[in-house]
Amino acid sequence: MTPFYFGSPERRLFGLYDPARNPAGKVRAAVFCHPSGDEHVHAYRTMRQLASRLSAVGVHVLRFDYYGTGDSAGETGDSSIAGWCNDIRTAIAELKDMTQAVDVSLVGLRCGANMAARVAVECPNEVADVVLWDPVTAAQEFFVESQSGDDFHQFDLSLLADDLPPRTLVVLTGPSSRSEKLERLSVARFAGVSPWIEERTATGTIPLEALQGIVKWLT
Repeated sequence: MTPFYFGSPERRLFGLYDPARNPAGKVRAAVFCHPSGDEHVHAYRTMRQLASRLSAVGVHVLRFDYYGTGDSAGETGDSSIAGWCNDIRTAIAELKDMTQAVDVSLVGLRCGANMAARVAVECPNEVADVVLWDPVTAAQEFFVESQSGDDFHQFDLSLLADDLPPRTLVVLTGPSSRSEKLERLSVARFAGVSPWIEERTATGTIPLEALQGIVKWLT
């Protein structure tokens, strides 16, 4: 795992790169789109474990902090959903440049899943497939209300579903509602504690079955 900074001088982003071990055949690469706030903290160990497992089977992985969060530059007040989507695009370009991958997979958790879906729709030639893990539903607008006026409909998966890549997997590990438009997508349900809630941090558990399912689907 290699820590580094990337992006423009005005918008420096902190990343963690897990290189593919024993790569073979087509170069495979994945950008992780984390949730925000406490959900990011609670899910950190799970996402690190997922990155390690993907790296072990030959996938290059880039995890990073959005602008205004974590170890990236900027203040919390500088954050916006639109800006974070641009950060995902920057991360895609960086990982492709580092690995010479033709395209990448996006793995998003919670609001990171909604942002990954939007970027996948807007950049179809850059994104091969998408994993949407416990995405925020249309009824859960809390993460947008705290942002700079972004309209939630831009991140409503029911409105993006028709334009998502053919290879899109919705992973559900906790209570979640889905619209009929999402029924056409592949859905995988896994038992166990959701990685983004505080209970998982207290118990120290990770959703092993879900991790194994995601790795298998991506590879």
